[in-house]
Order: sequence, then C-alpha cells, then structure tokens
Amino acid sequence: MGNDVVLAADYSTGVLSKDTPTEYERIHLLQDWIDPETREVISKIGVQPGWRCLEIGAGAGSVANWLADECAQGSVTAVDIDARYLNDLNRPNLRVLEGDIGAMSFEPGSFDLIHARLTFCHLPNRNEVLADAVRWLAPGGWLVIGDLFSFPEEFSTYELRRRFLSGMAKLYQAQGSDMAWAPTMPSRMGQEGLRTIGTRMMANNVGDGSAYDRFSLVNTRQHCVYLVERGLLTMEEMDRLVAQLDDPTFLELRTITIYAWGQRP
Repeated sequence: MGNDVVLAADYSTGVLSKDTPTEYERIHLLQDWIDPETREVISKIGVQPGWRCLEIGAGAGSVANWLADECAQGSVTAVDIDARYLNDLNRPNLRVLEGDIGAMSFEPGSFDLIHARLTFCHLPNRNEVLADAVRWLAPGGWLVIGDLFSFPEEFSTYELRRRFLSGMAKLYQAQGSDMAWAPTMPSRMGQEGLRTIGTRMMANNVGDGSAYDRFSLVNTRQHCVYLVERGLLTMEEMDRLVAQLDDPTFLELRTITIYAWGQRP
C-alpha cells in the first residue's frame, strides 16, 4: 500500500486530529497524567502574578487556565492549531489564538513565560520555532518545554507491539514529528542564548495502572483504529494489543518525559 494512502497529511488531520471521536477523552486523560508535573516545573521557576504568558499547543486549556489564575494581574495567550476545545475558556486575562505557531509572529520581548508541552516534537519546524520563542521572551523571561522521548519499537519485547509501534513511528514521521528530539532541548536552548538551564525527567510505564497507563489505553486504541483503517493492522491484532494492556503480567517502559527550561539574560 502506498504512503499516500497509509500516512497522515499533517498533525491537524492525522491520528491526533480533533475530528477523531476519542481525541477529547485522550487529551483530558493526558492532562490528568501530566498536569501535576507541569505545574510543579513551572512553579519552581517562580511564576509572578503580573507575567505575560504564551501557551503553545494549549490543547484543552488546563495549563492556560491555571496560568490565568497564577498570573491574575498579567495575561495568557493560548495558541493551538485547532482551538475548538478552548472555546469555553472565558477569562478576562486570557485570549485564544487558532493557527500554526510556526506561521505566527509576536514582537520581541512580548512574554515573561513561554510554555509548550508535548507540542514541539510534532512541529516540523520545531528548531525555528524555538529560536522564535527565545526572541519573543523579555529579558529575564523563561522558556519551558516538556516533551516525550519515545523508545524505538526494537526496545519492546513483544512482537505485535513492535509492529504497532513501528506503524506509529511511520505516522509521526509522515506528519513531521520527531519523538527523539526531546533530549536535544537543553543544548538547543543554550545555543539560542538562554541561561540558567535546567532539566527534569520522568519515566512512563504502560501496564502499571498509573495515570499515564490510563492515558495510554485510549491513546493505543486511537492509534490502532487509524492503523487498521490504513491496512497496517487487522481488527484481531488491534483487539489483542488492547487486551494486552490489561494483562497483569504486562509491563513496558514506553516513554520518558523530559522538561527543559532556560532564562533569557
């Protein structure tokens, strides 16, 4: 089967499109999993009430909403390529912008905090956007990025999961994603002139009953449906993959969440 049939056109129309019936549930489970870690990381840099914040890839708005509380005397700009899940955010200090962050421009020095989570890995022009974000920071401002490093399929000890993970990798590659980019964030921040750079990492297992595991169940189903529709998996294989996640003997280290942050001098 040719790539023009199998693979996604881009992020907004692919497997993670908000037109997908389970995407709303998937994003909210993602928030349940990672919001506590995100808030802890951002809080450690010392969020101030008057800060001007930019949230890149705002999703369903949990971080933007939290920042609107933390920076009640400041402002939050929430950007997403598809902002339909942000329509209910009605805060006087929060504005929503729909569009591709790679095609947007803000004045230098516009923000005291720029945050993105699980977004840069899906931007085909991620390095250029990182450079832009540094320019958009005010002196003393912070850039905070959280992203996933996904272990390649060969790290799985299960043959069917290796095929599934290989299919996921092909989909992501076709839409310009790079699930191995995250470890380069600290050095790239330094190369762009940021200082006081810090990092934090967290291992994520599938099969341990954690919040990440609950997110992974819906995530796996959603990706499986997409792969079945394109002939990369059968329905029987999809059922086996999903059932495996409930097997008490199953456990797999799947990703590492990496946070990196730096301050503009």
